[in-house]
Amino acid sequence: MRRFSLGSSADRKVVILEIAGSTMSVIQVARDGTRKRRDQTLASESAAKGASDQVARELIARGYVEGAVGKTAKAKSAAPVAKARPTAPPPESAPDEIPASLFEDLGPVEEAAPLARLAHPPADSRADASAPKKKKKKKGRKKRAENPDGLDKRVLAGIGAVVLAAIAGVGFIVYDSFLKPPSILGAWGGSMVEHEISRSLTHTAYRLVLDEKKRASITVGEEDPLSGTYTIKGNRLSLALKDEEGYEVSREYDFKLGRETLDLIDPEDGKLLVQMIHMRNAPPIAAAGKAAENKNLVDAGAAEFDPDADNALAAVEFSAKDGAFKLRHPQGWTAETGGRPDNTYSFVILTKGSAKIQAYADIQGSLMSGSDSAGEFEEGSEFAPVHKAHELYKRVAAEELSGYVEGRPDVFKGSGLGEGRLSVFTASGGLFGGNLKGYHVTLLTRDRRVSILAYGPEAEFETLRPTYLAVCRSFGR
Repeated sequence: MRRFSLGSSADRKVVILEIAGSTMSVIQVARDGTRKRRDQTLASESAAKGASDQVARELIARGYVEGAVGKTAKAKSAAPVAKARPTAPPPESAPDEIPASLFEDLGPVEEAAPLARLAHPPADSRADASAPKKKKKKKGRKKRAENPDGLDKRVLAGIGAVVLAAIAGVGFIVYDSFLKPPSILGAWGGSMVEHEISRSLTHTAYRLVLDEKKRASITVGEEDPLSGTYTIKGNRLSLALKDEEGYEVSREYDFKLGRETLDLIDPEDGKLLVQMIHMRNAPPIAAAGKAAENKNLVDAGAAEFDPDADNALAAVEFSAKDGAFKLRHPQGWTAETGGRPDNTYSFVILTKGSAKIQAYADIQGSLMSGSDSAGEFEEGSEFAPVHKAHELYKRVAAEELSGYVEGRPDVFKGSGLGEGRLSVFTASGGLFGGNLKGYHVTLLTRDRRVSILAYGPEAEFETLRPTYLAVCRSFGR
């Protein structure tokens, strides 16, 4: 098992690679705890290991950091050795190490009285009058010396307060974990894997959010999120939802609620659809209807280009590992390519300093968008397959880059792969980096969706902009 992470603890994303025989599994853990699992069976165990190494390199190229896994037991076994090491003796001035014999040499307070009287002139009326006052002070000192319990009581009171606070904390944890009645409110996530004879595995992820204001949001598989309201009658959950276009959608489930689990059941045949677990941090529920676009993220000048200028900027030819596409990039940029052994996915990553251009070609995106029907739509149509493929990849990009915000898609021309779509986007550069800005471009072939992310520091966008566009227009077969 290999574990990779990206981002700070607040918005960290985790990818886990597992190999079981000739099967490689990729598990993605999002910031909110949602897990996506993909299994792929290869020809042999060595092929699975090779594919895992390739995915690992791809993750590292995207900025992920590989973490240590399975070292807890070693750390625990080493703990006794650390305890057995000799420790340096504490300093002699430590209060706990002062020997009691040092206090036995101090005599009673009254013995100091003759020394005090010798410091004054012979007795007179004023000296006689002041003598009783000295006795009172000595008596008070003696009383304090004979009653040291005041300090002990304050220490005990502080310890008691700490103990009570600890007991209260443990009691709250016990109540919240074991005694508190279960509630259907909150965020729930889970997935179901189904297998039919002579068919491949089907993996469907579910995500459900219910709040105290009767608002609901649900995402099933690759569908767009649906938002609306919910009602509960007995063990029946009814959802009145709307999609991003504002169309109404109704769904009903029977449910079984556990302390940390929620089972959704098909009310018609009683089939278990999914068992979800409770997620502690519930994200806000978006308003129903079409999501707003950032109209400030536009680039009208991207439609104008000079082929000769593009060739001068991007002159070095480079091809994807499986030949799914080729491109040109500028001199001095580092190029890397890879893909799956079954030739269903390939990538090219170009980097120079803090600038990066990532291109991914996948069969799934092409099948979902219906690329074979591309010629049946007018130029710029929102119903064109390339437009749908562009919108589908937007969610993938949002998972890769935190704080991802994208503008409306425009027609992209000049590529050897035909009409595409282009959007300007911004994203967060992480804890120690500034904001990012770049282009999201989508192109289609007969059997692949080609998704391109060209970006770098926001302050350098205008300088890098011609290079980004020249590389994107250089794509072909």
